[in-house]
Amino acid sequence: MARLAAQANLEYVPTQRRIRELIKTWLSFPEKGTTCFDPCCGPGDALLEICPDGNFLFGIELHTGRALEAKAKPFVQVLAGPFENSIISNRVFGFVLLNPPYDWVAEGGPRWEEVFLGRVVQYMAPKGVLCYIVPITLFNYRGQEVLKTLLENFTDIRIYKYPEPEFQEYKQLVIYGVKKPIERVTASAEWWAEKVAEITTGQIPELTAQTEPVYTVPYINPGSVKTFRVTHYDSLLAESESKTMDFLEKLRPKNAVKHLTAPYYMDKALLALLAVGGYIDGRMPGHYLSGRYENYEVSRTEIDPDTNEEMHITRKKSSSVFYVLTKELDENGNRIREIR
Repeated sequence: MARLAAQANLEYVPTQRRIRELIKTWLSFPEKGTTCFDPCCGPGDALLEICPDGNFLFGIELHTGRALEAKAKPFVQVLAGPFENSIISNRVFGFVLLNPPYDWVAEGGPRWEEVFLGRVVQYMAPKGVLCYIVPITLFNYRGQEVLKTLLENFTDIRIYKYPEPEFQEYKQLVIYGVKKPIERVTASAEWWAEKVAEITTGQIPELTAQTEPVYTVPYINPGSVKTFRVTHYDSLLAESESKTMDFLEKLRPKNAVKHLTAPYYMDKALLALLAVGGYIDGRMPGHYLSGRYENYEVSRTEIDPDTNEEMHITRKKSSSVFYVLTKELDENGNRIREIR
């Protein structure tokens, strides 16, 4: 029944508030901030609480309602959709908080905890810090596979169980590691079985608060991730992108703006052809495009070569400005492009 309830809630098991507070004491963040990521961010509270102000937060959340909650908080960008359908630049995050779904991908195959860990590895910057939260039962099912991924991709790995009474209720672990270049690990079946048994039998310490941070999160690419998108369309999320819709409503050259689709980015030559065809300031088939003319004055000062006196010259100029609604978000999360 517990598994069915979790599946009905899209495997959402939020990190408990006391555990967040403990996790935070293990981490030191750079003063200038770094780029942080939670691929199962829920409403965004865990990453916000663990990462101090001044860091640059990115999140993905499968549940649209929770994604909208996170988007209303100080994240650089939040995507709504499946993490496995995301397209993200490699080696861009200095800190990753990973509390993945707790379930099987398919009976007899890998588990989602394992799949998410394998994907996160490629997105972490060198020396980036991972905080991985999983149920202890994961190591009953896929212990050797998960340990192998951790040992091959991370150094300074530490595994802790929740303190009491949380451990009795949730049976969860907190695992830290520092990203390193991949190193293949080989060991005997007996060695793997021994290491897995140490975890599954609870022969590991409890997570406790630290008086001094143990892990130093590196200063990485603050706030700039070149590619961060998901191949998933959600109409509720699209309607919530008020920056774009408010802008279109202000332009409003014609009615029926809300149900238009977005073309790819267009260069000046294509816009010129559309202007000649009469599609500016209105609706072309299924798309929206607006344009206007700007008249302005440009002043400059010159020296008269004959009298050496200053001359103030003012000329009138004009230019065309086009606004295009595009499929791709820019670095500020907007779909409007301005071309002059």
